[in-house]
Amino acid sequence: MNKKYEIKIPVSMYIQLVGSIIITLLMLRLVIQTSDYTSVLFILIVFCILLQVVTMFVLMTRILSGNSDLEITKNSIKLNHIEVRIQEIEKIIIQGYFIQSIGIKQFGKRLVSNKLHFRFRNNEEVNINEIKQWANKHGIEVTNKKIYRWI
Repeated sequence: MNKKYEIKIPVSMYIQLVGSIIITLLMLRLVIQTSDYTSVLFILIVFCILLQVVTMFVLMTRILSGNSDLEITKNSIKLNHIEVRIQEIEKIIIQGYFIQSIGIKQFGKRLVSNKLHFRFRNNEEVNINEIKQWANKHGIEVTNKKIYRWI
């Protein structure tokens, strides 16, 4: 069974990007208002701004990377040229009701990797049911809950 699907990034990444921009602008405002450029607080805020800029850069590259494909084979899932074997998948998490996103949680990982978090471009309900059937066939747990992921 080799089946390909068109996927896109989940809405939560756009929300995270907007939130990062707002937080960065607020921290920049703090830096501009600070008159003591040698204080520990100033250095800490500048460090946080640099971290936020790196986070925004990572998110922007992921968002602008273009269309992605998901391929389900007999023994693995291939997502954006990253192959995850059945033995590496702990569970598949489905988040949301109206706009559903899917996360593939691997064994030994506490969080879902950003690269393994997606939503379907077309026919969401049909495609999610097909993933559920594939997971049940291979004994992989499918849960409906919040997806916790790393940058």
